[in-house]
Amino acid sequence: DTFLKLWEKRDHIEDPKHMLYFLLHVMKRDCSYYYIRPRNNFHRNINSLDNYENYQEYIHGYDPESEDEHLKDQEVNQKALDRIRCVFPLLRPERRYLIELCLKYGFQYKNIAELMGTSTTYTSNEVKRAIDDIKKIIHQWSNLGSKPDQIQVKKNTRITREQEKVLQLRNEMHYSFAAIAEELQLSQKEVHKEFMTAYKLLQSKHKQQQSA
Repeated sequence: DTFLKLWEKRDHIEDPKHMLYFLLHVMKRDCSYYYIRPRNNFHRNINSLDNYENYQEYIHGYDPESEDEHLKDQEVNQKALDRIRCVFPLLRPERRYLIELCLKYGFQYKNIAELMGTSTTYTSNEVKRAIDDIKKIIHQWSNLGSKPDQIQVKKNTRITREQEKVLQLRNEMHYSFAAIAEELQLSQKEVHKEFMTAYKLLQSKHKQQQSA
């Protein structure tokens, strides 16, 4: 399956090093995903050590409870990652791309810097700033009692002028959300909501065009 995915993405592979990182990333992700999927508990139970007589003689330190704890940790980590991905659209485009590369290549700053054509120091500092941005956004949404992924948009809804302005200031002029709020005389909560609504509308429109 891993090499099949490599074949499907062959046009995006830049060099042998990129190919290696891609393979490692896919294998790691698929193994983790397989391990935490509830439907695979059955298969794991079939192959569990309890089915073999005197298995303690062949392995030491095996603890079923620690396995369960590991599964719980995996599920918690996956939920945390999903929550972080929800705020990706709220990051500056370059920082969003940087974090996506970090998740893809395991925060290997030197390799990421080579891909982006920047220095390792600059990449490291930008990652720290991006992480700070993510923390601030999640903290703000937690205090407001809502989340980006809870924003719903109706079909055939059009982007408003205010939403267009928010997108322009954010994507083209690289304004911070605080600066956009001040420019448009809105609260940061309203700016976040307008941006996410417009972003989801554009996503929906793009999907419709692809399926047409």
